[in-house]
Amino acid sequence: MNCSLLQSENDCNTGCNYLKESAMRDLIELANLLNKTKLKTSGALDIILEPGSKMQQMYEALISQRIQSDEDAATWQLESDDDPSKLPNLKNKLKDRMLDSVFLLDFKEPGFSDRQKAYFECYKKWAAAMILVMRNAKVSGIDLLEKLLRHAQRFEFTELTCDILRVLKIHYSTNAGDLKKYEQTREQLHHYQEIWNMENQVEDFYTELVIRYVNSKATKMEVSEQAKVYYSIIMPYMKKSDSFKLQLFGRLIQIFGYSSVNDYVTTARLCEEAIQFFDKKDYDSGFPLQVFYYNLITCYLQLREFEKGRVIIERCQGLVDAGSFNWFKLQELFFLLAMHTAHYDAAAKVLHRAMEDPRFENQSFQITEIWKIYQAYVHFLVRAGKLSAETLPADRNLKFRLGKFLNEIPVFSKDKRGMNIPILIIQILYALIDRDYKQCIDRMEGIEKYCSRYLKQNDTFRSNCFIKMLLQTPIYAFRRERVTRQTQKLYEMLCAVPMEVANQTYEIEIIPYEALWQLTLNALDRGGSTPEVPRPRVS
Repeated sequence: MNCSLLQSENDCNTGCNYLKESAMRDLIELANLLNKTKLKTSGALDIILEPGSKMQQMYEALISQRIQSDEDAATWQLESDDDPSKLPNLKNKLKDRMLDSVFLLDFKEPGFSDRQKAYFECYKKWAAAMILVMRNAKVSGIDLLEKLLRHAQRFEFTELTCDILRVLKIHYSTNAGDLKKYEQTREQLHHYQEIWNMENQVEDFYTELVIRYVNSKATKMEVSEQAKVYYSIIMPYMKKSDSFKLQLFGRLIQIFGYSSVNDYVTTARLCEEAIQFFDKKDYDSGFPLQVFYYNLITCYLQLREFEKGRVIIERCQGLVDAGSFNWFKLQELFFLLAMHTAHYDAAAKVLHRAMEDPRFENQSFQITEIWKIYQAYVHFLVRAGKLSAETLPADRNLKFRLGKFLNEIPVFSKDKRGMNIPILIIQILYALIDRDYKQCIDRMEGIEKYCSRYLKQNDTFRSNCFIKMLLQTPIYAFRRERVTRQTQKLYEMLCAVPMEVANQTYEIEIIPYEALWQLTLNALDRGGSTPEVPRPRVS
């Protein structure tokens, strides 16, 4: 289980296209961020970017997606009859202006948790206070710091609290000569420095586990054992302090010890305990609740606990902004939970809610491509008679067009040991259900090579079994009885390693292979004559 799937409270979702290699990405991010705020309607943006200026024109071109790359920017510059050599300077000036405008954002707008709002406001006031102190406006500066200290302590900004206390300690010592306040401040500083050191230690342990897990440099058992070692070290820290950061990373480390070896029952219990802890904070914690709820839903997904998962998902809807990255990730979990428990009507409704959201098309490829894959599987269920066509929106074309589908998922099609697996499988399934045996055979020849090249690892064992079962269908002339008999051993191997204990990521099996195989068999000929077919090789 990945404990960092959601975007954190310091992340921003640009909603732009896939621009991994583009040097324009920073400008596009900033432009999209500012466009979502009230700066434009309030008129503040007109002050920052003079109407009609070259910077304002470029800003509009960015948010309208006319400029999405350096090449687009050069073309735009030429079309406006301007000197291309001026483009680098224009980009730098626009970036500086947009960065300055970030400080004008109203963080009281919806979409920010109490802690996020406090974080931004505190650091703005910290900068202001330090300017006052350094410019010898010490009365105003120290007064602001003393007020700021209370806010930093309440919201558990440990590092900022230490910085404030350090400045106040010096002031009470060298400027005010106030022994009582000096000693109180020094004592507080030592207390928070100890907490800060513990937080840094726990954060270091957590990032070490994540990099091991993400890069697959160690087995899941090794990651689990290391997590438990780390947790035994930090457990005294967590008993000593309820610090936000300490408890967040500490509990994630604890969860790693069980989630990494698929102990979903224990993981679910620990997620519930973490949720209770952060729910009792006297401020809206926001992000930790999202993280632990997300992982709790993942547990229910693996445990096939549809109703429990549904209740939690409904509870989470209010924690994320509709149309945001995290909102779409939440809908993904709901969709998979419904599909994995054969609640196909519910899955179709979630699909409709996600893809009909007005912000869907502006999401990154990670969002748009995976939902188009889900859509293909829902349409297959309609074709297979497991889902009524009436459950889908009337304006959706029920005819699955393979070429269009593949063109819409270019990135995931290259994910050879990931989401390309369900893409390959759905192509075969549509060929089978259409009785297009020639196309089926053509695709089988390619999938056989793919299987031998990419699906030999333990983390793709289930996919390897399922695809080998598919490869048997042309060998036995697409006859259900013969295919069923000849694939029995492979089917038993598949069932012996259920999803909840397999190392394979749960997103790959949009419909569990056991259920999908029954749908496959139903699509095969029950008898009668079938065309002569070549016998594909099975590796």
